[in-house]
Amino acid sequence: MQADSNGVWRVWVVGALLSIALVGLSVRLSFLHWGNHSPLKEATMKKRQHRQTLPGMRGRIYDCNGDRFPMAVSLPAKRFFADPLDLKPEHDRNLIIDTVVDALSLPRKEVESAFEQTGPGSRNVKLCVSYDNDAFALLEDKKNISGIGSDPVIVRSYPQRRRMAHVIGLLDGDGNGQAGVEFQYNEHLKGAPGEASGEVDARRRVIGYRTPKYTPPIRGSDIYLTLDNNIQYEVEEALREAVENVQAVAAWAIVQDVKTGAILAMANCPDFDPEQYHIAFRELWANHAIWTMYEPGSVMKTITLAAALNERLVTPNTLISVGFGPFIYCGTSLANNAPSIPSTPGFLSVAHGFRISNNVVFAKIGMELLKPQLVEGYMRGFGFGNKLDIDLPGEAKGLIDAAKRPWQKWDKVKPTRVPIGQGISVTGLQMINAYSAIANGGKLMRPYVVDKIVSPTGEVVYRGEPCVIGKPVRPEVAQMVRELMIDVTEDGTGKKARVAGYTVAGKTGTAQRYSPEKRAYSTTEYYASFVGFIPARDPVFSVLVTVDRPAPGFARTGGAVAAPAFSKIAAVAARYLQVPPDLPNENDDGWVSLGVR
Repeated sequence: MQADSNGVWRVWVVGALLSIALVGLSVRLSFLHWGNHSPLKEATMKKRQHRQTLPGMRGRIYDCNGDRFPMAVSLPAKRFFADPLDLKPEHDRNLIIDTVVDALSLPRKEVESAFEQTGPGSRNVKLCVSYDNDAFALLEDKKNISGIGSDPVIVRSYPQRRRMAHVIGLLDGDGNGQAGVEFQYNEHLKGAPGEASGEVDARRRVIGYRTPKYTPPIRGSDIYLTLDNNIQYEVEEALREAVENVQAVAAWAIVQDVKTGAILAMANCPDFDPEQYHIAFRELWANHAIWTMYEPGSVMKTITLAAALNERLVTPNTLISVGFGPFIYCGTSLANNAPSIPSTPGFLSVAHGFRISNNVVFAKIGMELLKPQLVEGYMRGFGFGNKLDIDLPGEAKGLIDAAKRPWQKWDKVKPTRVPIGQGISVTGLQMINAYSAIANGGKLMRPYVVDKIVSPTGEVVYRGEPCVIGKPVRPEVAQMVRELMIDVTEDGTGKKARVAGYTVAGKTGTAQRYSPEKRAYSTTEYYASFVGFIPARDPVFSVLVTVDRPAPGFARTGGAVAAPAFSKIAAVAARYLQVPPDLPNENDDGWVSLGVR
């Protein structure tokens, strides 16, 4: 009887447990069937969603010859990374490493280290960026390769390497312009990104039949420069040679179309490689042709001469008293580098003083004739002391008065020094632009480097146009100055600037570097300059060459250091631009005639 009771009790316990299990199962099934699972579904779907940003191709940069000389282009590439956790057991790890090393030209130790990582970042260990199609084919062979992933990226390439580096500029690691045209026109150049999205399986492979979405990226606009790659090459070569000849610290040069203001070439030495910018000193990025402010020296006498002639205060034959020794004024001494005219002891004509670059003639023109108000007015009229608004970043405005005082408060010495290029700071761009105004008949143009911007659809969205920003002197005055500038190269300080077959108008300049810390001029550091244009009587282009700090013991004057570089640049540019010669070719006289490369 007792045994029967125990059996019944066991049956009831088992039945109760089964009933509880069935009820629990029913509740769970009901919850799974009718419950709110939106958060879980959303989380699962998010994990299975795949979105990939497709970078927009950056616009290209060309020189003035169009598609013939691409200066900056963007190439589709891939960023390869190691994913050790995705390495399949059936694949040979060593074989994969060998393939990666060969395809991407990477050190074996670097690749082995990437595959040995197991930490949080081991799913995406960066290897390198490549645009080698052969590498793509090798590393995307899923039958034999695993543990390697890639993302599409855009690589910026500069086919001409260092050519025009300071004008073209460079990009940072995020693809944004950091200097030059790349920075100035970044919004036009950069493309709009696209997107590819879809659903992936547990191994992050796209499920093709789940209707993936694709928004194509948009390419940026292309930019065509006013600069010419051929002229730029010759300018860079001549500048490099000028620096090496006198062991100078630096140099810069500009070639400008005198009628439009367009820049045909702009170079700095030393330069840098835009694709390897990270290994160069940041100071090398600076475009000294538009950024460095320096005292120009005697090249400013051309502007002073134009001002005095425009005010009808002198003629080329006006005699200026220069005495027989240094010019002492207000306790300061100014060197007098010229003997007096034999027929008129103690005097020089304005034309003669300009030809031999006499300081006293132009100091007295500024002091006795122009007066402080006109000196400053003409300096500003020719574009000094203000930015010219060239379409490049980093332009300096120069400095007419270091103390930032109005002309009424200038001391008595100042009007004698600014006319000879002391006590005023300019940029190379300002100086050549002022000379171009003399060359074109008195019109100050706005300099520019971009000819046009073309959208991906072929529409011209911007075009650089000549723009007159001032008329500092009358046309007949500009013509008179040009004639006097010819004398400088034929029988004055600029003989080494001559070009076979062409009349050359120009002016030399040799300026001591001023040290604000010492409040004194250096006796060993100089700027040597030459600025001019050809043909002198119907100018087509102007050229500026400035050499910064020739080493002690070498030539340091503008006539000896910068004028020969001007001659080489002008000779090649004139023939390349097919400028008709206006003189017989006198190669047998020792003048150099260069051919275009």
